[in-house]
Amino acid sequence: MGFYKTNKKEVLTLQLISQILGKIKLNYAPQEPQWAHVILNITTRGFSTGTLKCNGLYFEIEANLADNVITIRTTDSENNVQLTDGKSVRDYYYEIITVTQDLGLDIVINKKPQEMDTKAPFNKDTEHHHYDRQVASEILKWFQFANDAEQKFIAPLRKRKVYPGLFWGTFDVSCILIYKEHEPFHDDTKVIERAAFDEHMVEFGFWLGDDSFEHPTFFVLPYPFVSGQKLEVTEEFPEGSYFSEQMAEYLIEIETDLSEVKPEPIIQFFDASFVKSAEYLNWQETDYCYKELKMDKNYRNKKH
Repeated sequence: MGFYKTNKKEVLTLQLISQILGKIKLNYAPQEPQWAHVILNITTRGFSTGTLKCNGLYFEIEANLADNVITIRTTDSENNVQLTDGKSVRDYYYEIITVTQDLGLDIVINKKPQEMDTKAPFNKDTEHHHYDRQVASEILKWFQFANDAEQKFIAPLRKRKVYPGLFWGTFDVSCILIYKEHEPFHDDTKVIERAAFDEHMVEFGFWLGDDSFEHPTFFVLPYPFVSGQKLEVTEEFPEGSYFSEQMAEYLIEIETDLSEVKPEPIIQFFDASFVKSAEYLNWQETDYCYKELKMDKNYRNKKH
């Protein structure tokens, strides 16, 4: 079996923990288009809310998968919640809320999971209690790799963008290029979609897999969604790329260990998918996106 099915319980538990952090960021970060304000930052040790503010206090919450703790920090104080197998999502929720209250933060969130099959609110979920240090470490490495590849692809492009981070609703690491054309989602009753999809955009992302995808997978999704046609896959795409009419996105599934994966084919996949997606969306003057930066290459961009 692939990575997701082998580690499904651990992935779902960690996703629910990310949702607790994400719901906190949802309420205490200034709002941005495409839900950009709710994205969790991928860090050297896990994922984090970044700096937020509540009750006049600056704070940050990080799921530290390297040290197996959830760290809650303010300017003056710090406290930890242990990540351990057997501890339920209900326990994590109450421990995080208790620690934040002790630090002077009056945190209030919607306790209902988002975009998941499980419906139990965080304060009642005793089903999800699976944590494995090795699996958490592997997830972190995949997230860091995806975040880095996406950052390297999107950084030099001259276009409005949402930088890479963890979208905790779907547990994917994604970034977005946005075109200045309003395109309201067709169903205004869908709270998530109506804000996520209201302008022309192309999303570039990664997820660990699901019940249909056994292996970690990179994707590119144009909006307005492709309907009634199959976008072309040309020789500019790396081997293994394809377009799914059912999912309306480009896909490339990674069936090898992360140690064998290089960023260059992923960036090639993003770039080729962007060209074809922009053609489909009829975006104008996309050559400008690639206009060379008038900068000497920094150490990161130099080849060694």
